Amino acid sequence: MRTKDLKVQTERLDATRVRLNIEVPSEDVNTALAETYETLRSQVSIPGFRKGRVPVTILKSRYPEYVSSEAVRYLIVPAYEDAIDRERLNPLSQPIFEPPLNELQVKENESLTFSATVDIRPNIHLPNYDELETDKNPVDVPREDVDAYITRLQAQSATYEPLDIERPVEEQDCVRIDWECLLDGQRVDPESRQDVDIELGVGAIHEKLEQALHGMQIGNTKSVDIDFPQEHSNPDLAGKSARYEITLHAITQKHLPDLDDEFAKDLGYENYSQLYGLIWNNLVEEETTIHVDKQKAELLTQLIEKIDIAIPQPLVDQYVQQTLQNLQRQLENEQRTPEEAGIDLETLPDELRKDVIQQTKQSWIFETIAEKEGIFVSDDELEYEIRRAAEQQNRDAQKYAALLKSSNRLEDFRGQLQHEKIYQFLIQRASAKQSLIIT
Repeated sequence: MRTKDLKVQTERLDATRVRLNIEVPSEDVNTALAETYETLRSQVSIPGFRKGRVPVTILKSRYPEYVSSEAVRYLIVPAYEDAIDRERLNPLSQPIFEPPLNELQVKENESLTFSATVDIRPNIHLPNYDELETDKNPVDVPREDVDAYITRLQAQSATYEPLDIERPVEEQDCVRIDWECLLDGQRVDPESRQDVDIELGVGAIHEKLEQALHGMQIGNTKSVDIDFPQEHSNPDLAGKSARYEITLHAITQKHLPDLDDEFAKDLGYENYSQLYGLIWNNLVEEETTIHVDKQKAELLTQLIEKIDIAIPQPLVDQYVQQTLQNLQRQLENEQRTPEEAGIDLETLPDELRKDVIQQTKQSWIFETIAEKEGIFVSDDELEYEIRRAAEQQNRDAQKYAALLKSSNRLEDFRGQLQHEKIYQFLIQRASAKQSLIIT
């Protein structure tokens, strides 16, 4: 129900909470009562009257509480939503009605008054964009970095020739070895290797394995116990001790390929000049991405520091509680304890609060910038970026778009694109950070 005569008075309680004092006119109350009586008349059976023919006076006398509560239900939500629209508010929580809905009464020919208290997004006052500073120096990748990258490619293409010698392994040797990783006597396949060429002294393998190889003779096998830290990348080994059985097959000589056209062709390039140029371009692109990410982080930090935003505590508490409940269900499904998952339940709530406050501030600031500057993502832009993302992943664009829609991620994708446009706008409008000149 929408009505021109609805009266709304907004009372701001604090930066993030308002009370809407709402008055529904008597005409709407009478309409709600009439529709309630009509619905009730079609449902009840009273001796002496045909169904659907019970006089209103009888219904009034027999069902006053029911009629009032149904009329309230019919009126309250539309009136509240109309008030929200008129005042252009963005509610962050469900409203608290006063008096409570079960205590509200409606009377014929009388208006209905109530209040609704709700959390809202605060007014955000943006700073001048040129008050923000970021590094606008052009990205520079020196030739030395390109040479170092190609040297690593050269090392990855090295070949190793077994030497026909009989002596123990020395510190700077290259060796061909097997190793088997055993955990409680059982082989761990992802951590075991066969016929691996290793150059000693460059940190290619665990320090204990390298120490064990020193002095070994070809054909010998050694056992090494290694204790892994709790944060080890392999969860099967994290916080545990494993035994490694190392077998030495050969001491080898390392041969590096020449950096020429043949080397480039082996890597899929037409010639060495093309390899060098494309690698340089790729390194510039990677460095540019890192540079832009730093700019984004700088500008977001400055915006949050410059804008005083209060986040409603109920909103934060709700997020923390919901996240903890989801985590608990996940651990139960995985049959793991928090300790096994590396989760500290004492510190996690505070970490979650910090995260949601940071994310909410960014979201509200960006919403404000988008509204003020008209920065949005059109359907054509969205379609283009979906095609581009699909091509980068070697996927069919239509199927990828259908996947985003079916998984309810299409608007998230649009939101990411909008944030990217906002960041580019901020980078363009921000002032260049002054470089520190040392003389």
